Amino acid sequence: MKTTFVKFTKRLIYLTFCILSLTSFKIVYSQNLTQVIKGTVVDIETQATLPGATVVILGTNPTLGTSTDMNGNYRIENAPLGRYSIQVNFVGYEQAIIPEILITSSKEVVLNVGLKQSINQLEEVVVKAHTRKDKPMNPMASISAKSFTVEETRRYAGGLDDPARMASAFAGVTVGNIQDNAIIIRGNSPKGVLWRLEGVEIPNPNHFAGGNVAGGGVLTVFSSQLLANSDFFTGAFPAEYGNALAGVFDMKLRNGNSEKYENTFQAGVLGIDFASEGPFIAGGKSSYLFNYRYSTFGLINKMGIIPSAQIPRYQDFSFKLNFPAGKAGVFSIWGIGAIDFNQEPEEKDSTKWESDWDRVTYDWNLNMGATGITHKVLLGKRAYINTSVAASGTVNTITAKRFDDLLVLRPNWDFADKSGKIEASTFLNYKFGAKHTVRTGVSFSNILYNIDLSSTINDNPETFQNYVKQRGSSNYTEFYIESKYDITQKLTANAGVNFNFFALNGNYSVEPRFSLKWNVAPNHAISFGYGKHSQLEELKIYFIKQNINGQDYYPNKNLGLSKAHHFILAYDWLINKNLRLKVEPYFQYLYDIPGIADSSYSLINFKQDWSFMSALENNSVGKNIGVDITFERFLNNNYYYLITASVFNSKYKGDDNVWRNTRYNKRFVTNILFGKEIFLKKNKMLGVNFRANIMGGECYSPVNYEQSMQEKRIVYDENRAFEKQNSPVYNVDISVTFRTNKSKYSGVWALQVKNILGTPVDDGYIYNYKTNKIEKSEIAFVLPVLSYKVEF
Repeated sequence: MKTTFVKFTKRLIYLTFCILSLTSFKIVYSQNLTQVIKGTVVDIETQATLPGATVVILGTNPTLGTSTDMNGNYRIENAPLGRYSIQVNFVGYEQAIIPEILITSSKEVVLNVGLKQSINQLEEVVVKAHTRKDKPMNPMASISAKSFTVEETRRYAGGLDDPARMASAFAGVTVGNIQDNAIIIRGNSPKGVLWRLEGVEIPNPNHFAGGNVAGGGVLTVFSSQLLANSDFFTGAFPAEYGNALAGVFDMKLRNGNSEKYENTFQAGVLGIDFASEGPFIAGGKSSYLFNYRYSTFGLINKMGIIPSAQIPRYQDFSFKLNFPAGKAGVFSIWGIGAIDFNQEPEEKDSTKWESDWDRVTYDWNLNMGATGITHKVLLGKRAYINTSVAASGTVNTITAKRFDDLLVLRPNWDFADKSGKIEASTFLNYKFGAKHTVRTGVSFSNILYNIDLSSTINDNPETFQNYVKQRGSSNYTEFYIESKYDITQKLTANAGVNFNFFALNGNYSVEPRFSLKWNVAPNHAISFGYGKHSQLEELKIYFIKQNINGQDYYPNKNLGLSKAHHFILAYDWLINKNLRLKVEPYFQYLYDIPGIADSSYSLINFKQDWSFMSALENNSVGKNIGVDITFERFLNNNYYYLITASVFNSKYKGDDNVWRNTRYNKRFVTNILFGKEIFLKKNKMLGVNFRANIMGGECYSPVNYEQSMQEKRIVYDENRAFEKQNSPVYNVDISVTFRTNKSKYSGVWALQVKNILGTPVDDGYIYNYKTNKIEKSEIAFVLPVLSYKVEF
């Protein structure tokens, strides 16, 4: 499927420059404009509202501010446009300063703030503590965790409004191929990343999920119009996160504006979006929020402007409905969904064949969705219960045929994977006092599957066979308890345990988690974290069947969970309120990883193999050791920078008992980001962002040239697995935005260019039918994404 996406990229570049040639800017004079800032102030650990808290906009003259009402709500009128920091105080709580909030003319700023109770219990004293943008939203997390804002997904050059692409700038994260958004965390396979939405595990939320890399896709289904501040974890996650080895995206959707109707329309190279939010009933407290997107190329293709069957088409829809119900709590209904279609037409003329993909034709339909109901209710001032019931799933069908040597079109793939689950989860959060908070929860998933997979072996049409045909259900259960205790004002401990059980084969895991944070001096902290983690494989792996003496045999049915121990140290220095240095050395030991007996094969190195049908055993181990360094200046005085560097070594040992490089042992990665905002006259803002990235190449196995020439396909020498390494990769991304604030709306032009230098990336080897040679494959493209957004 890589060939189609490369062709798609070329057309994307063409369309971008067509739009640029038709673009002109029109300057219109405007008057001084103001906006409303509003929200709720709560105790961050109990979610209880804090009446009487003071909220001030720093840097305004005269100073603008207010106090929260009996329900913890505040509202500040006539806030000037621009970037301002918001200061929140409440007696007995640590002061919070939320930095550099962007205030525009088009949308009210809804800013909900959680305050931490001071453990010194001196009500007359207010402890000052700047709220750092890197600190996680989850109060139970203290190490290898970082929050990110929806604004950063656009502001970070190369982010393309995509959380996964944005996260590739963080320390410890590398990527495989820049046309895919799969991320490699500390040497782990991208399939080891867990995605959660509103506290519920969801399927891979990407368009064309797994097309090139398991765990990745072209771009995420999430709309930047709906996302709230969310968390990203790279190791030793808190006990509430199960079924993940590498990392966690804990995504949140914001609530719609309950007082004012607001809309957004965006047209760009990647898609055409429309979003709307507002109250269900004027004067009520309930709200709605939704976004619909349709791929621009899919629309143009349907109009016949670019007639081609090779254009990937996609659309998605996201929504959240919020219903406050007084003492009965808050109910919300949320969901995301995507529909994808791609096809490769047949090429009958064998003289035009260059690679093996040229003799393949396929239709690919992929639908995914997740929807749920969440209820949160306060139990007095010390506790709350959060409960969710959700349904999620995917329908993935691929039908592919391949021309044989006699130019007869023969079946090659016939995949139908219709998998989903119904999940019920709940947790109780209880605060014993200023020092101690406990969270305990349980989730139960009823897994439904209807999987029918047939394929050839090594593209030999005579071997076409069915190797998975299962329909039924099973269960997966998790229970966890975690505790956060402030031993002293300078020393905090987090401890917990996660227990999970997979009913399909009776496997389970008991996973302790622990972290300790010590503020050794003002603005200096040392942390230690440990976590045991486990992960299921894709359902189809368990149902692979083999025929022995006329009987079907299921060798992977009792496959155990893949497991890992994470050990992390961290030194964190807040040099000043806007500048920080963080150093995190880590060690990860993976074990019970499935592999093929008596071989070098291990799922540690899994990238993508749609027709995998081998018997597996829990027979391989791995180790990732390295150090992540982050030097960051938070956005202040209209500029920021971020420098990250990681040095690591990733090894594994298969059933052949030989230690080798993993596929993802890139050894190093460095990112440099810089951004500047320029506030112009007449309520205009220009933003310029830059990113430079260099990282080691992916490891690969040498080609067995003799066998490859004989079979006219690439055969790798697995006895020398991952001995070779591709050349280092470097690329430069830029992002330019131009915002105009008017009395009735805001308009935003954005040009984001990924890999502006056109740096090529190694992409394995191909047998070239035209030259009859084994050739190294490279992918080189520039990805420009132009868009215009109007908020009104």
